[in-house]
Amino acid sequence: MAKEKDQNTKDNKNLLICFLWNFSAELKLILMALLVLCTLATLLPFIPSSFSISASELRFCISRIAAPDVVNSTSLAVVNDPGLENGVIKRPLTDKAVVNNGDIKLPVKPKSVLNNGGTKRSFTGYGWAAYNFVLMSAYRGGVNSFAVIGLSSKPLHVYAHPSYRCEWVPLNQSENRVLTDGSRILTDWGYGRVYTTVVVNCTFPATVNSKNSGGTLLLHATTGDADRNVTDSIPVLTESPNSVDFHLYDTNRRREKYDYLYCGSSLYGNLSPQRVREWIAYHARFFGEKSHFVLHDAGGVQEEVLEVLRPWIELGRVTLHDIRDQERFDAYYHNQFMVVNDCLHRYRFDTKWIFFFDVDEFIGIPPKNTISSVMETLEEFSQFTIEQMPMSSQLCFSGDGPARTYR
Repeated sequence: MAKEKDQNTKDNKNLLICFLWNFSAELKLILMALLVLCTLATLLPFIPSSFSISASELRFCISRIAAPDVVNSTSLAVVNDPGLENGVIKRPLTDKAVVNNGDIKLPVKPKSVLNNGGTKRSFTGYGWAAYNFVLMSAYRGGVNSFAVIGLSSKPLHVYAHPSYRCEWVPLNQSENRVLTDGSRILTDWGYGRVYTTVVVNCTFPATVNSKNSGGTLLLHATTGDADRNVTDSIPVLTESPNSVDFHLYDTNRRREKYDYLYCGSSLYGNLSPQRVREWIAYHARFFGEKSHFVLHDAGGVQEEVLEVLRPWIELGRVTLHDIRDQERFDAYYHNQFMVVNDCLHRYRFDTKWIFFFDVDEFIGIPPKNTISSVMETLEEFSQFTIEQMPMSSQLCFSGDGPARTYR
């Protein structure tokens, strides 16, 4: 029994020696690691407090050791989807960039040497800085014509070649569509800022919607840009069945609702209720009972001013349009040109004459005359202008002839 026990002890010792011999390299690494950790623990109190390593940095170092083949690039996304090859999805950033082995390389632009020895540089645009077309309104201008009023990018009209086409789409699908070129009118050229006012005239070769069955007018606005020649198809006007009064466009049968209609510019800033009260009272009497005033609030009609206008609105003498939303589009003078063109096409068949001037201006006529007698002398004309005379709080003129004024 004792001999057998000694033999077992000897065998266990031999097994332990064989185990230590076979894993001697691993044991050395473990002992070295323990030695390094003990050394760091001993030196840690002597390390300056300014030195620190965050947990995220530590994880980054470990991940670099554990997965050395992962490419760190904004164009690659690492996922744990076993269904994807290598667990990597390639994500192209733009159509202009080239992704190669995880590196983003921009296309090399050819250097063009000019005759004078200079180098021509090129510029590539991305995205859109301004809208191709901002629609405000569209109106029928006759049996075969329409007017579309809106804004467009001013640089687009300076450096590109935008164009417009008009298409009538009948509600009855058995009727044919009609397509024609649109004629653009830049009413504020030279004053435009980021946006400029554009009035597109759509004149078709024949009567549109002659059966009064309804339809939609589409405006196809093409940028004409060298890099991105994009066309936007915009529904600008819809006519429901039996909604068009074609008698309105017959001068012999049309009966205007007003003799005179006033189209006001954009009202903004700190308006004086007292000045607005005297202005509207003066011109309501000046133009007579068959007159109407259209005002546009661009932020200037505050509650006090609205209290002044409310009696005139209730009498049906004043119509107030809230146009504050146009402030999002930077154009000249609170989009004044777009606003007055909208007013012109909106009311042109409702009145005999339309007047355009500001609320700090007063219309005057020669003595012993009325507005009716003056307008009778201008019946052969379709448009006239009024000469301005500056007013002064220190100088009043009294006489029969025109006054000579000084700056």
